[in-house]
Amino acid sequence: MNKLILFFIIFFPIIFTIVTKDTIGYEVKILKKINNEIITNIDVDDEYNYLLALNSNLQDIDKNTAKKIAEDSLVREKIKLSEIKKFVDVEKFANDKSIDKVIREIILGLNLENIEQFSNYLSSYNLDIDRVRSKISVEILWNQLISARYEKKIILDKKKISDKIKDIVLKQKKIKEYELFEIVFQAQDKEDFMLQSNEIQKSISSIGFKNTASKFSISNSAKFGGSIGKINENQLTDKIKTELDKVKIKEHTIPINIGSGFIILYIEKIDEINQDLNEDDLFKKSIEFEKKKQLENFSQIYYNKVKINSLIYEY
Repeated sequence: MNKLILFFIIFFPIIFTIVTKDTIGYEVKILKKINNEIITNIDVDDEYNYLLALNSNLQDIDKNTAKKIAEDSLVREKIKLSEIKKFVDVEKFANDKSIDKVIREIILGLNLENIEQFSNYLSSYNLDIDRVRSKISVEILWNQLISARYEKKIILDKKKISDKIKDIVLKQKKIKEYELFEIVFQAQDKEDFMLQSNEIQKSISSIGFKNTASKFSISNSAKFGGSIGKINENQLTDKIKTELDKVKIKEHTIPINIGSGFIILYIEKIDEINQDLNEDDLFKKSIEFEKKKQLENFSQIYYNKVKINSLIYEY
């Protein structure tokens, strides 16, 4: 989009028609402006296609609800992008190898074999690989920003983790491996907690856990229907493990307090696997998992601060 069109978009937010390589005579409408980042109806359509490509369950809910999920997702992305640009030249990050790593993980999650298959898959959703790389780069740079700001504030009880690992290695030849989905939310007080809990539960009953995760969860996993992948029981806190033991496969826990918010976990599958890692490997994996969860909490805290100070206009 050239500078003249961008000028009119920002300063004269009206419905207009443009011609680009992606669309001919397509009516474009500005929906929101967040600081200096804009969101149009085309952006929402693209985001919907992107989320649908990552989580096909979205096609099971009505289009208006799905488009609202896409718009909310874009708002979060634009707020993050606006903050990131204060510290990093985003364009210089476009070819970073860490983006390739995330793409490989997505390819595996979609049961595809290579980048060519992934590109063809994206084409069926009117997407291209460059657009996906751009979106992934925002998440990576945001996570790097959070890590730089909060890594020194991470609190780890290494002795407790080590003792737990030793107990597992000594007593268990097989351990449980959970395939989990999550819904993460925050509440201002007890009344707000009850309102959100009830709304989430009604949504789960109506459209299922994964679509509810896309709709309500504030975690990055919302893009994937709340999927957090396979987690060994030795990576879980005692509180979470206790709640998971209370539910069966295809069921979800009650909201669990995780400090900065609440998490609801859904068990997709449970496998028993051989304990083939030594103490050092288990310890490192447990430390990495705990760091990741704490950084996710800090991420949401920082995001909320940034959002409050963002200029958000609706048209």
